[in-house]
Amino acid sequence: MAFGNGEMKEEIMANLRNLRQPIEKFKRIGISHDLPPKEREEIKRMVEEAKQEHVSRNADDSAEN
Repeated sequence: MAFGNGEMKEEIMANLRNLRQPIEKFKRIGISHDLPPKEREEIKRMVEEAKQEHVSRNADDSAEN
């Protein structure tokens, strides 16, 4: 589904948590941002870097104690 303006999309994305009801027929529905492949790869790379930094910080904190 495509939206004519960004406001409607943002409103729907902001309210996705309301769709997490225990209604069986909706349990397998997923909604996410439709991004170009380059943006998806950039976000994936940034998430991976953040995870590695988090692990590194936790290891440093453990070593200090």
